[in-house]
Amino acid sequence: MEKSGKTAKFNLHPIELVVSKKFSANELREIRILIQLNLELINASWDEYFN
Repeated sequence: MEKSGKTAKFNLHPIELVVSKKFSANELREIRILIQLNLELINASWDEYFN
């Protein structure tokens, strides 16, 4: 994820932060929650695009 010069990379299985630059702890927590809430959609979109 990139936003306003901030960068974060998460693995999805399991959901874990790989690297982050300039995101606050609260922002990273919000991103993690969004990933958890949308994981099925993320996986389905990935599979549709790459398969």
